[in-house]
Amino acid sequence: MKPVLSLIAILFLSSISLAQSTANNLQHDVERCNNAFESGTIEDIKLNFPLVEQQGIILAMQKGKYQRKKGQSQIVKVYRDSALVLLTGTFVIGNSGDETDYSNIYSGIYVFKPVKGTWVMTSKLPVDRLNHLKAHRIGLKIAPVDGTIAVRDTMEILTREKYGFLLSLNHRAKIENVQLNQKKAYFVFDGGILWVKSSAGMKEQLILAYTLKVDNDPKNENSGYFDSNFGHVREQFYWHPFFNFSSSNDLADFQLLASIPSAYHVATGLRQTDRIVDDQRIITAKSPYATFALSLYYDKEWEVKTLDKGNYKFQIFGNKTFKPTSDTLYQSFSKTNDLLIEKFGKPQGNYLCIVQNRSKDFPIWLNRSNDMIVAGNHGGFIITNRAMSPLAPFGHEVAHAWTRPVGPATNFLREGWASFAEAYLLEKSFGDTTVSRFMANYKSLYFKGGFDGKSSLWDDASNNGVSYYKGVWVLYMLRDQLGKAVFDKGLKAFIQSKKQMDISLFIKSLSEAAGTDVKHVVEPWIKSKQVPHVGALITEKELSISQEGDVFVFPIDIAFMLQDNRIVRKTFNISKSLQSFQLDGFSKNDIKSIKIDPDNKLLIKIMSETSL
Repeated sequence: MKPVLSLIAILFLSSISLAQSTANNLQHDVERCNNAFESGTIEDIKLNFPLVEQQGIILAMQKGKYQRKKGQSQIVKVYRDSALVLLTGTFVIGNSGDETDYSNIYSGIYVFKPVKGTWVMTSKLPVDRLNHLKAHRIGLKIAPVDGTIAVRDTMEILTREKYGFLLSLNHRAKIENVQLNQKKAYFVFDGGILWVKSSAGMKEQLILAYTLKVDNDPKNENSGYFDSNFGHVREQFYWHPFFNFSSSNDLADFQLLASIPSAYHVATGLRQTDRIVDDQRIITAKSPYATFALSLYYDKEWEVKTLDKGNYKFQIFGNKTFKPTSDTLYQSFSKTNDLLIEKFGKPQGNYLCIVQNRSKDFPIWLNRSNDMIVAGNHGGFIITNRAMSPLAPFGHEVAHAWTRPVGPATNFLREGWASFAEAYLLEKSFGDTTVSRFMANYKSLYFKGGFDGKSSLWDDASNNGVSYYKGVWVLYMLRDQLGKAVFDKGLKAFIQSKKQMDISLFIKSLSEAAGTDVKHVVEPWIKSKQVPHVGALITEKELSISQEGDVFVFPIDIAFMLQDNRIVRKTFNISKSLQSFQLDGFSKNDIKSIKIDPDNKLLIKIMSETSL
C-alpha cells in the first residue's frame, strides 16, 4: 500500500505545483501587459495587445503623447485552458469624463489563454454581455461653490456573469461605501471601471456611495463643468454608474432626489418637482420610461417658464437674455410636435424642457438628453432655408422623442431618424426643392468627412457623424425603393411598437409593411463601411453595371443621351457585383453619353460612365 500512497501523494503534489506554476506564469504575463500599457514601445503594445480595438486606442494615445497610467489588475478566475483577468488603466487627456470614456475601451474583463507557454489575451468581454442593471434610486447633493457632487445610488442588479458585476463610473470618483445586499462588498475601482464580486444568477441590491470633483476647465467643458454660477454633468461624464449608451441591459428606471442651494435651479431631463426647504432646493424626479443615464444642468440666473400643451409639460430653463423667446420656442415646439404626430404617431413621454448651457458661448442646439434639449448661451435658430445648407435643427432635437433605440445601429435609428424627420419638416415648410438641397448637402458632408470605407452605421457607437449623413440617405432611399406608402407604414409601425426598438424590429416592421422580407435590402446599407461604388459600361447591345467592394440591392436610374438629343431614362434593379442588361430600342451607336443617377436619388460613388 505504501507505494500506492506515495504515488497518489506525488500526483497530488504535482497538481498543486502545476497550478501554482500556471498562476505564477499568468500573473507574470498580466504584469507584462500592465507595463506595456503604461510605458511600452510600439512593438511592446502590438505584442501584448493583439485585440484590434485595444491596440488601436493605446497606439493612438502614444502617438498623441498622452499619459497612460496602469491601474489595478486581478486574476478573477482560472480554468484549465483559459482565465478571466481584470485589467484597468487610465488615459490622461484632460476632462475626466472623456478620460473615463476612452479608458473604458481598455479597462475591463479579458479572456486569456495559454499559447506556447505564454498567456495571451484573446478577447475582451462586453460589459453588458449578460448582466442587467434594472433600477437606480439616486440621492444627490450638488455643491456648485465646491465644484462637487455627493452621490448615493441604490441599484437593482441581476448578475449572470460568473466573474461578477462590472460598471462604468468616472475614474475620479472617491468611493466611500460599496454594499451588496446590505453587506460590505468586495470590489476593485480603477480606470473608470467598478468591479463588484457578486453572485451569478442572483437579483441583488447594490449600494454605491461616493463623491466626485467635477472638472472646471472652460476650454474643455463638453462632458462636465462646474463653477459657482452654472454647470453641468452630461451622461458621458459618467457621474453615475451604468454600462454604455446603447445596451438594452442597462435600460433602468430612475428615481432622483437632489438638493442644491436654493439660489440655483436644476434641470434633470425628467419631469420634476421643486420645493424649497430652509436654504436648499429639493428636486424630485422619476423617469417615465427606462433609460441608460441622466444629465444634469444648473444655473443661478435661470428663470423657469412652464407652458402646457394638453397633458404635455413644456419648460424653459434660461436667463433673461436667452433666445428665442419663450413664445417662439413654444410655438415652434407645438408646430413640430403636431406635424410629427400627424405623420408618425405619438412620441414617448409627455415632457420636454429647453435648457440654456452658458458654458457654450455661441448660438446652437447642442444635444438632447432624455427629455431635455440643450442650447448654447445664446440659444439657436429654429429652421432655415439658406441656399446651400437648409436645416431644421430644433425639429431634429424634438424628433428624438419618437425613437429610443438600443443595440447595434443605435445611432442610425436615433440620429438618422431625427435627420429624416428634419427633412420632412423642411418639406412641410419650404417644399421639395429645399429637401433636395438638404440631401445634397448631407451627401457632400458624407464624402468630404471621409466616412466612406471607414465607418458603418452598425458600429457607430461613438456617434462620429456617419449616422446623420449616411443614415438619413438610407431612410430616404428605402422610402423610394419600397414606395412611400409602404415605407411610411413600416416606419410608423416601428416607432409606435411597444417592443424593444432595435434594428431587428426596424427590418421586421418594414418587411411586414412590404409583404416580403427586406433584410437583404437593408442590411448592406447598415453593416457596410461604404456606399455602392458603381460603374457603367456600354458595349454593342448591352449595358453592364458593376459594384466595387460590397454588394447592395437597389434600383438605379440611368439617363441615355441619344445622338438625336433625346433623353431616355431607364431603371435597373441591381443585386450583384456585375450585371448585364439588354439595350432595348437602341444600341451603342445611338448613344452620345450616359448619366448614372441623374436625379441625385442615391448615395453612391460613381466610378465610371463609359461606352466602348
